[in-house]
Amino acid sequence: MRPMRTLIVLPLALVVMMAIPRSQARADEGARPTDSSGRALNLDFESGDLRDWTVAGEAFQGPPVEGDAVAARRGDMKSRHAGKFWVGSYERGGDAPKGTLTSATFKLSRPFARFLIGGGSRETTRLEIVRAADQQVIHRASGDDSEELKPVVVDLSANLGKAVFLRLVDDDGAGWGHLNFDDFTLWEKRPPGESRASLASADKFVHQGLAPADAAAAMTTQPGFKATLFAGEPDVIQPIAFTIDDRGRLWVVESYSYPIRLPDDQAKDRILIFEDADGDGKFDTRKVFHDKLNLVSGIEVGFGGVWIGAAPEFLFIPDRDGDDKPDSAPVVLLDGWGYQDTHETLNSFNWGPDGWLYGCHGVFTHSRVGKPGTPDADRQPLNGAIWRYHPTKHQFEVFAHGTSNPWGVDFDPNGRAFLTSCVIPHLYQVIQGARYERQAGQHFNPYTYDDIKTIADHRHFLGGNPHGGNGRSDLAGGGHAHAGALIYQGDSWPKEYRDSILMNNIHGARLNRDILEPKGSGFVGRHGPDFLLANDLWSQIVSLRTGPDGQMYMIDWYDKNQCHMTDPTVHDRTNGRIFRVSFGEANQPSRGIDSKTASTGDLVDLLSHPNDWHVRHARRLIQERAAVLDDAGKRSLAATLTEKAFEGADVKTRLNALWTLHAATGLDELVALRALNDADPNVRGWAVQLTTEDGKPSAKVLDEFARLAKADPSPVVRLYLASALQRLPVAARRPTLEGLAAHAEDANDHNLPLMVWFALEPASAAEPRWALDLALNSKLPGLLPYSVRRVAALGTPEAFELLVEALGKAGTDPVRLTILEAVNQSLQGRRQVEMPKLWPSVFEKLGASPDAKIRSQATSLAVTFGDPAALGSLRASLSDASKDLRSRQDALVALLKAHDPGLAPVLRALLSESSLRSQALRGLAAYDDPESAPIIVKAYAGLTPEERRDALNTLAARVESSKALLAAVGAQTIASKDLSADVVRQLRNHKNAEVDALIGKVWGTARETNADKSRLIAKYRKLLTTKGPRRPDLELGRAVFARACQQCHTLFGTGAQIGPELTGSNRADLEYVLANVLDPSALIGKDYVAHVLLTTDGRTLTGLIKSEDKDAVTLQTANEVVVVPQGDIEERKPSELSMMPEDVWTPLSEFEVRSLVAYLASPAQTPMLATAENVSGFFNGKDLTGWTGDPTLWSVENGEIVGKTSGLKRNEFLKSDLSAGDFRLTFQVKLVGNAGNSGLQFRSESLPDGEMKGYQADVGADWWGKLYEENGRGLLWPESTEKHVKPGEWNTYQVSAVGPSIRTFINGKPAVVFDDPVGARRGIFGFQLHSGGATEVRFKDVKLELNPSLDPSTAARR
Repeated sequence: MRPMRTLIVLPLALVVMMAIPRSQARADEGARPTDSSGRALNLDFESGDLRDWTVAGEAFQGPPVEGDAVAARRGDMKSRHAGKFWVGSYERGGDAPKGTLTSATFKLSRPFARFLIGGGSRETTRLEIVRAADQQVIHRASGDDSEELKPVVVDLSANLGKAVFLRLVDDDGAGWGHLNFDDFTLWEKRPPGESRASLASADKFVHQGLAPADAAAAMTTQPGFKATLFAGEPDVIQPIAFTIDDRGRLWVVESYSYPIRLPDDQAKDRILIFEDADGDGKFDTRKVFHDKLNLVSGIEVGFGGVWIGAAPEFLFIPDRDGDDKPDSAPVVLLDGWGYQDTHETLNSFNWGPDGWLYGCHGVFTHSRVGKPGTPDADRQPLNGAIWRYHPTKHQFEVFAHGTSNPWGVDFDPNGRAFLTSCVIPHLYQVIQGARYERQAGQHFNPYTYDDIKTIADHRHFLGGNPHGGNGRSDLAGGGHAHAGALIYQGDSWPKEYRDSILMNNIHGARLNRDILEPKGSGFVGRHGPDFLLANDLWSQIVSLRTGPDGQMYMIDWYDKNQCHMTDPTVHDRTNGRIFRVSFGEANQPSRGIDSKTASTGDLVDLLSHPNDWHVRHARRLIQERAAVLDDAGKRSLAATLTEKAFEGADVKTRLNALWTLHAATGLDELVALRALNDADPNVRGWAVQLTTEDGKPSAKVLDEFARLAKADPSPVVRLYLASALQRLPVAARRPTLEGLAAHAEDANDHNLPLMVWFALEPASAAEPRWALDLALNSKLPGLLPYSVRRVAALGTPEAFELLVEALGKAGTDPVRLTILEAVNQSLQGRRQVEMPKLWPSVFEKLGASPDAKIRSQATSLAVTFGDPAALGSLRASLSDASKDLRSRQDALVALLKAHDPGLAPVLRALLSESSLRSQALRGLAAYDDPESAPIIVKAYAGLTPEERRDALNTLAARVESSKALLAAVGAQTIASKDLSADVVRQLRNHKNAEVDALIGKVWGTARETNADKSRLIAKYRKLLTTKGPRRPDLELGRAVFARACQQCHTLFGTGAQIGPELTGSNRADLEYVLANVLDPSALIGKDYVAHVLLTTDGRTLTGLIKSEDKDAVTLQTANEVVVVPQGDIEERKPSELSMMPEDVWTPLSEFEVRSLVAYLASPAQTPMLATAENVSGFFNGKDLTGWTGDPTLWSVENGEIVGKTSGLKRNEFLKSDLSAGDFRLTFQVKLVGNAGNSGLQFRSESLPDGEMKGYQADVGADWWGKLYEENGRGLLWPESTEKHVKPGEWNTYQVSAVGPSIRTFINGKPAVVFDDPVGARRGIFGFQLHSGGATEVRFKDVKLELNPSLDPSTAARR
């Protein structure tokens, strides 16, 4: 920021002095932090010693440095410290020593901090400002590969009043592996100094490979808590699941088979029983219960035995006499459990409040579950699900579908389920019958249309979320992989932890804590402080349980390999731990339940126990006992539980009694009706769920449902109703659905609109007229378009007559448009449908609509209905550049769907229009048109990077155009490096000898054997573990990622979502990267299997099947989603190879590979280096792709970037993704009315507060043509070029930067001729709206050139 209209002309010598500060003296406004007594701490080292600091390691040993030791050892730099003393880790032994220097704790009494810092720029040499209460690092900073100490300013206002300490870290022994630091002060107002982004965390850990007791000691807990070792190797090895029995003993599964299922005669997974008899938190006895199991992943005890998940079987091992010895061999209750991905098998068993056993199941394992001998057609399919099994009725069902690899489910005090998951967002409330977002694959019900998303308002990893935006994964929570779920409901911890959910973060080696905050029918998961830090890279806690003592127990797999690998040898088979996390000091004997001596009355009393462990066990024990009671005993028990359910002291007790009553004896009609009229919405809701468990509620109960749906004030009750309806016959749903659909207040609820749709969907097929009428009058969004699509999917003439009739009855244009869009969407896979009788009259009315969108959508539908005139009309609309873009796009979609035979020439003509060029390029792939290939090849050089991808995929779609493409590569018309591996894969899928030969010439041969792949992995491992001649370039790495990976993968919120999201993956692990990039087909999830489709007209498509129905296959290719009618498919087959090709790195140089891998491992987003391949996409002339800015201030109009404001309190910028070193940028700029101020930032960086730092070529009255350094040295070139400016009109601005030389021109006249040896040599671009009054600025004809040469005539004048 700079003062407006104020110019102070300084002599050149003073400008240079400003550019290179001579010394740093502490200003009067700053204050040194003090301790609790008010004594100023020695954070400037002026005491001459390290009092108030603690030294660890060698780097900071000895007294502070006195005087300018830098100047004494090198002539090109000075230390520029403040006062007399400072610290520098190089001065005590060079770069080699490592260590830390930690200050005393102090309170942040002022919002701003200022300090001097220098030395290495890597995160391995850094200052950390650490919040003392929870050990969270709130800011990091490093040097800039300069010995000079420079002032840095940090806004710490979010932590004002909090206790913090400083930690100087030198963990680097390479060049510039040292840190210089001095003079930490606090300020009321922002002082002079740089604003630097907080360093991203490298997610490094203090420890790895610790002994069990040492691992417990290394953990950091919240105040008052402690972690202790309960058991460790060799007493427990590879614990994968555990539970706690009624006596408080731990039953632990040791997994020796994972990651494969062993031959049965080699099975040796076993179950151990640990007991802590004296309550000291350590086991006293250990025994083996069973030792010949295979691929065990889940365990629970109860009902006279042990329940085991061991894919492909769900087992019960009876021990009815409780002697800890199996009564018989395991009994197979269910089989058909898949184990294609052995870390996504059935897991996390937990008894639910309703008496069922619940468990999780991952998305990449495909199961068809049933009792042994069940025919395949009668089995339950599942992948990505929460399932449940009834222990006495022996019924199995899927409770909810979706998510990713859930490995933890628990229930809150009101019985609502929550799960934790991986890769996708991590937290979901689990509602019976719900369908949740999936990591991959499609829902079993093809008419789902949309699914319920996470309740978390954050993620625990970087990218596209509030915590990821700051570029620090440890502050966000550590990573994407979660295991275990525990909603704490014990009685030993402080109340603030009660009812919050804990989960382990595998890559972050910590327990995350989320706060479950009620909202509407459900919850929002807020980000709480991390509960526990293991501080150990090998820590892999996989399950959490509360014990009878109210403390938490957790099992730790403990392995240096964090990710699932199919090779058993990569896992360390010698480790395993069980930890106890307790609050308070007192240990006590177990408070377990002695089921042999406890009476049923005792158990009923336990339903109100403050520790939910006792409640849960009491519920299950009562359920077990009820199974053997006679009728009189059941009546007596029911009476006791009924009284407690309605007269209990609190809602928690009443709910527990209601659940137990249901599980033990069932709810009769009178109890059900009473519960449905209870004052508490949780009781009413559970009454709904429990009375529909068998799908046969009484008529009176159904009447109550209808009343509640209409009149109940609680969205929680309405959610239970919507959920329960899925268990009822369609006819029985109608009155309740009518009530639910009328609640306008539920329109924005997280769950209700979709849950109501899931209940309505079958009715839309069974009773389409009623369903359409209901949807037309509904207050819930989504019901109308989804109902229309479902009715259209029936595909019958009667269905389309109903839809056209609904169009005729629609009372408003928005409703008509919704119906039209939904019908057209449903008919994507059908070329033509018989015209309904009512269509001509309805079409006439729609054609007369003043809404162009309605006319366009109606004409598209007319094409499908076989109206010959509609094709010509759409073709004319598409060709007419004066039509609005949306109508032309709709016309193009309709014509492509109809496969209009006259479309190819129109598409070729559209290649000259930037707004439709991409769609036209993709559309040409659908036509076997010999004229298209040479035109595309000729236009290729002028295309943007995204358009080039479309062009390459279109050319690769057919054999003849593939030959043209490869010929162009051979002639160097198209660069060979542009042929990404996925395009080459597509070319090879033609199975054409001539095409394969051409690939061999311009690309190379495929590596097919395992030996080839092993050699390739070894080659790149050596490359990437050997120090190269120069440091990897992260910005180049991002450019390579954009070229080779981004079309399928998302990283830091940027990219496509075809393959897995990479932000939270283990991408910093080199072996993980090598295996997944170079041998991606070693383990292919079913949903990532590529399919090859050959169409009847000779097109070859390769992609993932996203959905399929009787009409069409929807295929996700590398660059688009294609709907292929079933009748157009001549041949289809799944590929044995992953959708991800194996040759991604083939066209890359060694330095590009190094840079890409470094970028993949980086914890935060970085700018993208401008290259010859991406520079044409600097500004695409259509939208702000590749730019970041406030959309209320910045837009694109008619190919112009427009910045417009009525006034700003601070500067605002539109920032480019691209970064450039040497460049020439030419553009036209118009400052409307010559009012306000703007400019072009170049060679700049983005600051955390939204500002930019770097050069600015100025725009504005009195400032035209000047050169300013934003947030830096200020005015660098004070001379204005005002006389050459055309105020209020378009002006041509040219900015060139080559090495240290900067040249600018306005309307062809020289403005700046400046050589700056100390300025930045690379950085991003940005357009500015300056603070102050109203401003409108426009930029057009933006052209970026790389590596230009300077005109010698513009030699520097200063």
